[in-house]
Amino acid sequence: MGLVTAIIVLTVFVIALLGIMSERVNDTAASLMAFGLAASAVYFFDGVQFTTYVIGMGWDVILFVAAMMIIVSVVASSGLFQYLGILLALRTFGNPKRIFNYFMILVFIISLLFDPLPTMLIVSVFTVEVCNAIDVDFRPYLITEAVIAGVGSLPTPIGSVTNLVIFYLADVNAGLMFIILFPLSIILFIVTMKYMVRKYSSIVDDSVARDMTDLFVIDPNVTIRSKPDLLVSVSGLFVLILGLILLPQQTAMVALVVAGALLIPSRDRAKDLLKRLSWDTVFFLVGMMGVVQGLVLTDIIAALGNSLQWISETNVFLAIALMVLVPGGVMAPIDAKAVGILLAPAAKELTAINPVIPLALITGTNAGGYVVPLGDAPNMVVVSIAEKNLKPLSWAEFNKVVIPLGVLHLIISVIYLGIIGLLFM
Repeated sequence: MGLVTAIIVLTVFVIALLGIMSERVNDTAASLMAFGLAASAVYFFDGVQFTTYVIGMGWDVILFVAAMMIIVSVVASSGLFQYLGILLALRTFGNPKRIFNYFMILVFIISLLFDPLPTMLIVSVFTVEVCNAIDVDFRPYLITEAVIAGVGSLPTPIGSVTNLVIFYLADVNAGLMFIILFPLSIILFIVTMKYMVRKYSSIVDDSVARDMTDLFVIDPNVTIRSKPDLLVSVSGLFVLILGLILLPQQTAMVALVVAGALLIPSRDRAKDLLKRLSWDTVFFLVGMMGVVQGLVLTDIIAALGNSLQWISETNVFLAIALMVLVPGGVMAPIDAKAVGILLAPAAKELTAINPVIPLALITGTNAGGYVVPLGDAPNMVVVSIAEKNLKPLSWAEFNKVVIPLGVLHLIISVIYLGIIGLLFM
């Protein structure tokens, strides 16, 4: 590949990132346009046919994301997690602190299986309903849930779209990922809980007497559309988890089978469920992976990988710190998926040096969603729900609470992963 092609493709990628960061253009539109321009540059300057260009784009990742969205849509529509949330609230007899603790544990568990965005869409509805029933401000609950959704997604490949991308492109070992990142996610969960309870001590105060009449009027059974749907959803989740454990390298195949099996009983509702999917996320992923394919073909990714390899061989701790802090802090305003897609192919070459380095990239990209929370989808859910329920939440207030916590998370992550990384030397 020629130098001119490499410069053009890199320029296209940078301009696309700047456009995404500015929020003046649609993310999906920017990524697809950049994909087309990168492929055009490679064709006109180096003669690479488009069919050849797209072969190495990682279509298994894209299919896996689409399949997981179908699974999330079906499970969410069954009312399973809404039922569990309301049931937990009733068992607390309206105690605000216990509701807070139970809800955050439930969010953490859901986040192990689902991306933070669908997690927030699922939990925000019953969180607002329960908080209003006991006359408690729901905003601190939602803010904390948005952070926990990011923290809980760390240990599993299916915890977020970004995890999936890095898992595939960097060839991460699923078992090692869970063993190393699950303890970190627990640590960050505990730190978040302590921080938020202290920050909002007056709101989660359980010593104030509250009227529980409205709470006990809520019937958790109303959230269940039908028992067959619930049974199918639970069975589908079980098969998905089992398949991911037994066939970690065939996750796309397993997810497609489960997604199809969940849609079949839906019959006429299948079309509605498919319409609800975040197709913009799928096409954004297609676009960004297309641009990165151009960076791969022009050897820019190889050059980036060589630079990271040199840093890793010189100082592993520094390499781990950069993988956490660059996507988690410096590039946090940019969509985390874009950063993950860019760095994952380069991180793959570093696995042989130290397997913790790609895991540090996963940690950083997940943290980037809430360290600088402006515009990230789960945070947008919090702000929009607050405004819809006549309790507006400004970005200034959101940032004032979350940014210090996010910075603390980054520091803890660097220290933890740095220590683990030294054990593999």
